[in-house]
Amino acid sequence: MRARVVVAAASVVVVAACGVRSGPPGADVSGNAGTPPPPPGWTISEGPTTFTGESLFEYLNGGAPLYLDYGFEGLIQARYQRGDDPFATVTLDIYDMGSELGAFGLYRSIRPPVAEAENWGVEGYRSGTIAATWRGATYVQGEADDDRPDLIEGLDSLVASAIERVEGLQSLPAEVEALPIDGRVPGSERYVAADLFGHAFLPGGVVATYGNGDDLVELFFTELPGAPEAGEALDRLKAHEQEWGAVEAEVSNLGDGGFRFTDPGLGPGMVVRSGNFVVGAHGSANPDEYVQELLQLLARK
Repeated sequence: MRARVVVAAASVVVVAACGVRSGPPGADVSGNAGTPPPPPGWTISEGPTTFTGESLFEYLNGGAPLYLDYGFEGLIQARYQRGDDPFATVTLDIYDMGSELGAFGLYRSIRPPVAEAENWGVEGYRSGTIAATWRGATYVQGEADDDRPDLIEGLDSLVASAIERVEGLQSLPAEVEALPIDGRVPGSERYVAADLFGHAFLPGGVVATYGNGDDLVELFFTELPGAPEAGEALDRLKAHEQEWGAVEAEVSNLGDGGFRFTDPGLGPGMVVRSGNFVVGAHGSANPDEYVQELLQLLARK
C-alpha cells in the first residue's frame, strides 16, 4: 500500500541541504534536472532555480503548507520567454512530491472543477492561463502571462514536454486502485493528505464518490500504523458523533465492527475498523455493499 514510484532524471533531484540553488541551462546541477529545452523562438530568461525544504515558502509563501502536506521534496522553477518581449513569458514549476500518491493528491486538490482535459501524463488540464499534469512522483504546473494564443501554445508545449521526460505508470496510484470499480464516479477519487474530514486524529485517506444522480455515497478509507491506533481512531469518531451528531446503531457484521451514524454535515453513514484500516461511507445511498466490497479489496493488499 505504501509503494513509491521511482522517477527518472526528469523528476527533481533534491539537494542534500535545504535551500535555493540556480544554474544556467545545461549546467550539471539539480536545478536543471527536469527543465525541458525551450520551444523554437523561446529562451529561458530566469532559472532554473531549485527550492527544497522550507525554502518553498520563499516561492509559494502561504501556499507552501499544502505542498508540504502532500510530501513535497523539491521544486525546479524556470521562466521561459518568447522572443524579446519580457511580458511574453511562461513560468514552469516541476515538483518532486516524493511519491505517486503525493503527486496525484496534490493534482486533484488543485484541479479546478471545470477545466479542459489534456492528454498529458496520467492526466492533465488547462484552465485559462494555467496548465498542470502529473506522473510518477512528479507534478508539473505552468502559467502564462496572459491568454495570447502564442503564449498558450508555448504553455501547452512546455507542460507536455516536461511530463514526457518523467517515467511512471499511466494509472492512478495503487492506493486509489484499491477502491471498488463498479459505481465509482469517474474523476471523483482524491487523496486527502491529513485530517480526513477535519479530524486531526485521522491521517490521510482515500475518498471517492459512488452512485448516480441524487443517490450518491462517498466511500473512504484511512490506514493507521496498527490495529490499536485504528481502534482508538474509531472510538474518537464515535465520541465525535455522539457529541455533534447521532450514533444510530452498532455494526457487528462488517470488519471488526463499528457503528452507524447521522452527521449534520455528512448525512447518514457508517464506519468500521478492519485491522489497521478505518473504512466508512456516508451519503444518501445505502453504503453497506460499498463498504463490504472495499473491506474485501483491502484484505487482499
